[in-house]
Amino acid sequence: MKKKKGLIASLVIVLIFYFFASRSNKQSFAKELSKEECILVVQVPPIAYTSVTFRAKGYNPITNKPCECNHHNRWWSSYKKEIDVGDTIVKKKGELIFSIHKKDSIIIHKYKL
Repeated sequence: MKKKKGLIASLVIVLIFYFFASRSNKQSFAKELSKEECILVVQVPPIAYTSVTFRAKGYNPITNKPCECNHHNRWWSSYKKEIDVGDTIVKKKGELIFSIHKKDSIIIHKYKL
């Protein structure tokens, strides 16, 4: 009986540690994501690239200079199929919102912890 109680107590402690460590990692990852920025009118959509990472080419609508957005995790890549030529993608520094501006609508994706 004492062995079972000890095993259960150990399991509870491990689960609590895992929960707090996981939450801390998500928060630090979210902080890193918030530092990124991309404002781009799409000329070559991300679906045109075969890599797992997010990559789109176009121009900055403010400066009209050519630019490219590269992102190396799955958050932006999840929305590749929603982005077409002529859309504007916006990820502002300091925010956890990725938006796709279409001719008649705006699709907003919020990063969830």
